[in-house]
Amino acid sequence: MVVLGVMAVALGVGVPVFATLAANSRMSSATNDLLGSLRAARSEALTRRAQRVMICPTPDGAGDCVAGGNLGAGWTVFLDNDRDESIGVDDVVLQRHDALEADLVDGLTIAPSADDLLFNEKGELENVDAIEIQLCDFRGDMDTGGDVAAGRWIRIGKFGQPQLSRMRADVQSDRNSLGGC
Repeated sequence: MVVLGVMAVALGVGVPVFATLAANSRMSSATNDLLGSLRAARSEALTRRAQRVMICPTPDGAGDCVAGGNLGAGWTVFLDNDRDESIGVDDVVLQRHDALEADLVDGLTIAPSADDLLFNEKGELENVDAIEIQLCDFRGDMDTGGDVAAGRWIRIGKFGQPQLSRMRADVQSDRNSLGGC
């Protein structure tokens, strides 16, 4: 009976801690994957100098770009050689990424639009002055410890360099035009 009591207490404490650790890991992994693709796209645009590189929503990282689609459902990074902002026979696919986990797909917001993730030969955003990306999960506006937010906020300025904010004070601030998680 004592062993069962100790196991019940251990499970009561351990399960919520494990769930939080798993959610933190999923958020970090998704954020790192997205940041990696953003940085790779910008780097390729700078390296190739005469070509544009685009990231576009593609379901499960396959097929053609989906205008107005959700990057959370999957994305593709490609050289837009024919400059038509879609994956064609003259374009070179650099990366493909599968869909994020279900609770992250719906929590991925991009403004003005995922269709604007296009880097020119200078590594700058081609069509807009800035892009904001917010990634939230089922935890919403939760402090995961040390004032670190459950969600993430990525800002890309005109010069194309993504900046990650993970502190709750930043993610939930008035500077985040997406409104926080």
